[in-house]
Amino acid sequence: MYRMGLVVVGLVLAGCTQPGECGQAECQAICDGMAALEEVDAEAPAAASESLTEFEKQLVDPILTDVREGIRPFTPESVGVCKGQGKVCEEYLGLTPGELPPGRYMVRAELRVPKVGEPGTWKVKFDTECTTTKKTASGESSSTSTNSREYDVRYAGNDRGYRLSPLFSFESPSSGGARSCAWKLIGSHPDGEKVIEGSFSTPAAE
Repeated sequence: MYRMGLVVVGLVLAGCTQPGECGQAECQAICDGMAALEEVDAEAPAAASESLTEFEKQLVDPILTDVREGIRPFTPESVGVCKGQGKVCEEYLGLTPGELPPGRYMVRAELRVPKVGEPGTWKVKFDTECTTTKKTASGESSSTSTNSREYDVRYAGNDRGYRLSPLFSFESPSSGGARSCAWKLIGSHPDGEKVIEGSFSTPAAE
């Protein structure tokens, strides 16, 4: 029956191209219908490629989730102000520890970066703005300085994040006067920038 149907369709299509055997008006609807079927057949492979099997979803979904989360702290205490300087955070003090007692400090970050993408795909920018106020014979004077630096970051493994340590080193008290600083760590992402920010202050050295 199926073979017979193909033969009939073949004859009808032949008639559409030969008006003497089958009038154009009679065949037009059939020809239009066959053209539509051909368009559906042409689109079918593309539609099939968009659907994933359960096995494919199990492989792809974790990657998509990782990319959508973007660059983020490796742990809740991985980005912020630390006591100490260098690679090791001696004591995590948070994002906004306020005025700091005498000591050496830094802003650092340990980041979880998506495990996908060529080198240069994932970047962060670190911005600081610090205002220093000093007492003078005529009162007080203040000055503000800004700094910005961009870093390429990458996946560093399951057991540790990508470390930027230190991002900014400083001491308390400040020799040049009382200082108040605000900082931002900005992660690039296709859906928009992801920002972590904080601040700290140090008194003036006597």
